[in-house]
Amino acid sequence: MTKIKDTALALRGVNYSETSQVVTLLTREHGKIAAMAKGSRRPKSAFEGAIEPFAFGQVMFIPSPTDKLATLTELVRIPRFRLLHTHLRAMYAGLFALELTEAFCQEYDPHPALFDALVAALEHLEQGDQEVRVLSVLMDYQLTLLAEVGIAPVLDVCVNCGLAVTTTPKDLYFSSAANGLLCPGCEPSFADKRRLSAACAAVLNRSVPFDKAPTVAAEAERALIYHFTELLGRPPKMAKYVMEQNRT
Repeated sequence: MTKIKDTALALRGVNYSETSQVVTLLTREHGKIAAMAKGSRRPKSAFEGAIEPFAFGQVMFIPSPTDKLATLTELVRIPRFRLLHTHLRAMYAGLFALELTEAFCQEYDPHPALFDALVAALEHLEQGDQEVRVLSVLMDYQLTLLAEVGIAPVLDVCVNCGLAVTTTPKDLYFSSAANGLLCPGCEPSFADKRRLSAACAAVLNRSVPFDKAPTVAAEAERALIYHFTELLGRPPKMAKYVMEQNRT
């Protein structure tokens, strides 16, 4: 079988045996792959030790001719994202970004722009642990992810009637089932909804920069967590840890 070389970021690693792992990687040119890394838990291996989330570098892998796991043959690590482990809030946000990426990306469906956005987000996260900045980076990536996989919510107009949300100072609503914002006139027709302040809606539709609205950053992230929970049919595992660190 032909070996494929690509740049990859580890999303998850699960121990398979005393010496091996099953790893999920996001590669830049080939999308998400699940692969067997035989011997990766040995100190001296082609993987330079166990593969943990945030591991980054050049990989070689052999795709499976069936739907089974690919075989990872090499990981040449590039030192990246090591400071994330020194900032708890930023690390949780980074792990949340990895979890959502794994959940919403399909195998062998490449999204180079999303790969670059995730790498950039992690680079920004490791620069510090300030609450609003961490949430700003996380929300920006979450919205990019939704757009890249083709399920971006409608956030600039009422998804039901088309009213521009900037024309009303009143509270708005977000409906995951409708996949967008609802104006005060339309919201009574929808059972599934969450109230949002007008300031929060402005942050989500990017008419106000994330970092310029510190008082609604946590509110906006809670709205996105609600949306991801509805899309997945369960709460994302890392969501509670992110919000425990951001209680404003």
